[in-house]
Amino acid sequence: MGMAASQARYLALVARKSNCEYEGQQINQARTALSNQSANLFNQMLGLQVPVPPSTQDYTKTQYSYTDGLNDSTIGSWEQLAVPEEDYNYVVTHFYYTDVYTGSEKKMSDPQVQFNIGEAATLDEIEAAQVLLAETKEAYENAKKSVSDLREEAATLEKYVDTTTYNSITNSVYNDAAKSYTITNGTGAGATNSTFVNYTALADEGAKNTVKQAIQQLVDIGALNIDPENETDMNNLYYNSTDGTIAFSSDLRVLYNNSGNGSGTETACPVYHTQGQNSIATKTQNYDTAIKTAEGETVTALMAYNTAKAGFENLTRPTYIGNCELTLLTELDESQKAEIKQVVATMEEENINAKINDCFNPQGDYIGGVYEFKYNGVRYYTTYEDLYSSFLSGTGINNIDGQAKLSYYNASYVSTKIEETEKALIETDGAGRFTSIRFENDSMKYVLNMETVTDDAAYQDAMNQYYYENAKYDKTIQDINAKTSIIHQEDQQLELRLKQLDTEQKALSNEIDAVSSVVKDNVEKSFKTFGG
Repeated sequence: MGMAASQARYLALVARKSNCEYEGQQINQARTALSNQSANLFNQMLGLQVPVPPSTQDYTKTQYSYTDGLNDSTIGSWEQLAVPEEDYNYVVTHFYYTDVYTGSEKKMSDPQVQFNIGEAATLDEIEAAQVLLAETKEAYENAKKSVSDLREEAATLEKYVDTTTYNSITNSVYNDAAKSYTITNGTGAGATNSTFVNYTALADEGAKNTVKQAIQQLVDIGALNIDPENETDMNNLYYNSTDGTIAFSSDLRVLYNNSGNGSGTETACPVYHTQGQNSIATKTQNYDTAIKTAEGETVTALMAYNTAKAGFENLTRPTYIGNCELTLLTELDESQKAEIKQVVATMEEENINAKINDCFNPQGDYIGGVYEFKYNGVRYYTTYEDLYSSFLSGTGINNIDGQAKLSYYNASYVSTKIEETEKALIETDGAGRFTSIRFENDSMKYVLNMETVTDDAAYQDAMNQYYYENAKYDKTIQDINAKTSIIHQEDQQLELRLKQLDTEQKALSNEIDAVSSVVKDNVEKSFKTFGG
């Protein structure tokens, strides 16, 4: 190898070795930085506080309670008087829970209030049209019921029975020869006798025909089930020609009997009239006329109702909230009045400016404007003003989209904490346990019960917080371990590269030594040649 080439080779090797040393230094610095990161992560892990689950003991306390016969009360807190009084030694706060009837205002999102599009109308006009509709409907229903009642009366046997004529019978005698019953009404000078002759014993054919016609009319309307042409059936009938009444043998046989020749147990007898206002023919004719008159009144009432219904349906008015039908309350029943007035009272107590308050005058009388609807099976109320306001705020067809929230109201029983603080006289036993209490506003002394109670809700809240903190702790540990693993992998890669540089540096050192030896030999030979 020539001297110049050897020197160039030497310089190149020295430069490469220098580069290896520099890169090694950089790697060592990087590994130091990774080591510091790892140490920081380890210190961070050591600084974490391990979550500890709550103990039920932390949420358990001893409390005193008593009952006054109506409510179960609890002693919330007690503080001894700084200067004890003769009758009292503590200031006590006690409470109980009870259901209090409370009104509320709720807000319904996207109510989809719908109005019937028709003739523009004010609330007064809507109310008047609804009242007229209700009145005409009631008149129509009453007319229909009248027809139904008349038809039912016309077909009922009792309507053709008149027991007022024979309702104070004091005697009944049967004459076997004449086949007749003689019954006595009353006693003394005022007594009257009536004689009923068996149908088969009637000598007057006209009387027989009268009885037959009356019986046929009873059969025709379904009041009786006998055959007027059957002698056996007719044999059970008795006729009083004096007043034209018919009686059955079964009814005559059980009349009161003083003579001892009968089986009387009753003092009244049902009879059927064949003439006068109580006759079957007259009553049938009267009912036919009454039914026709009632049917005519029904038609007239239906026409009035249909006219009122058409007028009401043609008015622009609130009809639905979503799928919930609205009913305008023109008057309040007792249940509605109690609930709505409670809503108004609560709104006033809470200083809530609700529109339902405007539906009552200063005297508390209902003046209109409240609508009722059912939502998820519960009865609620809203007002015309609330409905109209939401409706106007909407867009799209019939303003149905994007409506503002709708106020609606109801009253319900809400569990409420009733609390009072007052002076009290508390007695204790020898161990310092409270045994009885008497309040300044109550002369009754109550026996105190001591019990250990756990605030389950607070304990569960603490457990939920523990679960959250524990999950967060586990997540932090996992993140630290993941970062540490990445640092470890990077350090291993740097360590491998450092070993490669060390091997390369050793090889370069050996090669430099060899080249240096060649250069040295060349120098020595050159001096010998030129130095002669």
